[in-house]
Amino acid sequence: MLVFRDGRRQVSGRALKEGLASHLRPLASASADPELLLDALLRAGELECALADAGVLGRQAAAGITGDLAAAFVSGSPAPVPRLLESLGAIAVPESLQVSTPEGFAYYALHPLAYAELACDLELRADSVAVIGIRSIGTTLSAVVRAALAQRGLHADRITVRPEGHPFDRRTEFDQAQRQWLAGHQGRGSEFLVVDEGPGLSGSSFLSVGEALARHLVPRERITFLTAHNPYVERFKAHNAAQRWAAFRHVAVPGWHEPPQPDALFVGNGEWRRHFCPDNSCWPACWTSMEAPKYLSPEGRLFKFEGYGRFGEARYQRALALADAGFSPPPLGRRNGFVEYPIVGSRGVPVLSASVLNRLAEYCAFRRAAFPADRPADLAFMTRLNFQEEFGAEPGLDDALLQTQFPVICDARMAPGEWLDVGGELLKIDAISHGDDHFYPGPADIAWDLAGAIVEWQMDRATSDYFLDQYRHAAGDDPRPRLPAYMLAYLAFRFAHGRMAAEAMGGTAEEPRLRADYQRYRALAESRLASEAAIRS
Repeated sequence: MLVFRDGRRQVSGRALKEGLASHLRPLASASADPELLLDALLRAGELECALADAGVLGRQAAAGITGDLAAAFVSGSPAPVPRLLESLGAIAVPESLQVSTPEGFAYYALHPLAYAELACDLELRADSVAVIGIRSIGTTLSAVVRAALAQRGLHADRITVRPEGHPFDRRTEFDQAQRQWLAGHQGRGSEFLVVDEGPGLSGSSFLSVGEALARHLVPRERITFLTAHNPYVERFKAHNAAQRWAAFRHVAVPGWHEPPQPDALFVGNGEWRRHFCPDNSCWPACWTSMEAPKYLSPEGRLFKFEGYGRFGEARYQRALALADAGFSPPPLGRRNGFVEYPIVGSRGVPVLSASVLNRLAEYCAFRRAAFPADRPADLAFMTRLNFQEEFGAEPGLDDALLQTQFPVICDARMAPGEWLDVGGELLKIDAISHGDDHFYPGPADIAWDLAGAIVEWQMDRATSDYFLDQYRHAAGDDPRPRLPAYMLAYLAFRFAHGRMAAEAMGGTAEEPRLRADYQRYRALAESRLASEAAIRS
């Protein structure tokens, strides 16, 4: 089933290069904000990764830039800006490059310095280390690890690789230059560190690199996986993954991030529900390992991780726009990837009324106008695949209705529990990141949110007609022709998400809630299939 969308996209090579240059220049100032260095490092890793994937000559020079920025970042020393700008200027970039969002930096507060700390403390049996980053995010992380090892006085250098194939059965192949690099390290008796975020659902990427090294006669006892967390290997989806994983040493980073303030209380992994929903019988289901980190301050403010560098900045600007329009509480600031929000209003479920429907319609109309996007995800493919997997039949679907000409960053969380009643006015919370994270829908027609509101508020036909009329008046857009297709797409994602999350959280207290969500969305999807069959007959 599909719940994670493909985060790859085509971008202008020139724009990628100029974006890095514009973030290198301010680093020449003695008073440069350390977050600017982090942003430049992430951009350099992105450019290096894109050039390596494209196989162009500039990848080595780009790797040098990433390495120099990582060394400055780890040591706290100034970046050699003039030299970096000269190196960058000499790189010839293709017209178009493919990039992927580094999920740990964008969604999960995976701070590069956590890997530097790990590398500083890592027990090693040799003074020579070969670092292998798994692209995409492993590009930046491998540079940071190499810099930290160099600070220890060790000989360390690095390469990056891109495992290929099915997500649950990746395979890694080294090119000729990389094989020569491996041979040199084998001759020196080096240890090999494989660096990436994750592992994810399968463990397949790490395993593919470790097993590729073993095929090239690197002893397994000299191979170590540096991971973002200690995985539940028994749940890995790759074939015989638990046994294969046990053949390698792995070490997890000691901590992903620094709290936004020292006395803040961690309320991620679903813990926020204890503070905002005291009755646990009313708790919404959470795929806790997929939640962004959150903290609660003693002063009554909520900090939510929204992304490092430009990822967080884009979301912060979205939060400001929603607040300026009166739809959300105003953010109070942004620091180290976290956005600070005031805690206002009650958490009671609002009662559906004409005024609530008007507010929902106005909100959707505002998002359609305020947050245009590009590169809409392939919702038709996701919808067909998930229905086929779940029911053994595809719905009657006009794919063209899901190929919007007006993609936006949707809210993607339209349930009643996502709204606050403040003096009789509804304010939307948690409204800036779910529409552009690594789950579906990604950029999509605002009909995704309209369908979500109809499903989550359990609107009957008359109520949904009123709601859609109000939206049409506010937006000047009639969604009715495409809404049935978006209802199918929304339900296809929701039942697949519930099923996959329940499997991932099997054996925990969260599993029954997730299974209940899965069953509810599945029943709604099955009802729509039955209605279609009745109409066709």
